[in-house]
Amino acid sequence: MGAATKILDIRVRHGGAIDAVQIMYEVDEKIQWTPQYGGNGGDLTEISLQEGEFLTSISGYYGNFSDLYVVRSLTFGTNVSTYGPYGAEEGTAFSVPVEDGKITGFFGRFGALLDAVGVYLGPN
Repeated sequence: MGAATKILDIRVRHGGAIDAVQIMYEVDEKIQWTPQYGGNGGDLTEISLQEGEFLTSISGYYGNFSDLYVVRSLTFGTNVSTYGPYGAEEGTAFSVPVEDGKITGFFGRFGALLDAVGVYLGPN
């Protein structure tokens, strides 16, 4: 996805693992959706961030699922609330708290499921 000015909405497909993630973001005053990163399985949850709300953390679990090493669970923290966990909290825990600034984008690897996820950071 790359870095954005503002993340507006997050769609997560989840079940026993994270099937897919899709982000609505603003960059250069244009609003657009990323492609869906991952497959079409699992339940769909949509997180709509409010005006002034921004991502301050992402955490979750990764591990083996159906003989694949994937992201099992995701939780999103903002300056207002916490969303999740989505998926199964099984495997090895990870956490990316942002002390000063905000999460402005995501990168990762995917196939039918989300294999890996990382974040881009920017100032508040």
